[in-house]
Amino acid sequence: MSGAALITEARKRAGLTQTELARRLRTHQSAIARWETGRTAPDYDRVVAALRAAGFELGVSLSPIDDHDVSLIRRELKLLPHQRLSDMVKAVRKLSAIESVARG
Repeated sequence: MSGAALITEARKRAGLTQTELARRLRTHQSAIARWETGRTAPDYDRVVAALRAAGFELGVSLSPIDDHDVSLIRRELKLLPHQRLSDMVKAVRKLSAIESVARG
């Protein structure tokens, strides 16, 4: 997610206009508009300041890559459409059976 997208999301979640956010940052509404439209890219410190002005903190963490979904998608794409449909029907039947047992 870009700095511009983070600022836009934070501003909207906080219910602020561009003018209100600009006032909190002691800048101009046009600067906020340029960030949000991507005409200029705010640096990291400006992004953090804008998020804080909107009442949010930026949390950054490193997570191991989980490509499990990609593996599943690749496996499914190797199947023909009727095979995927057949597998889906089987899965729905199994879920229905489990649901029936759970209801008693």
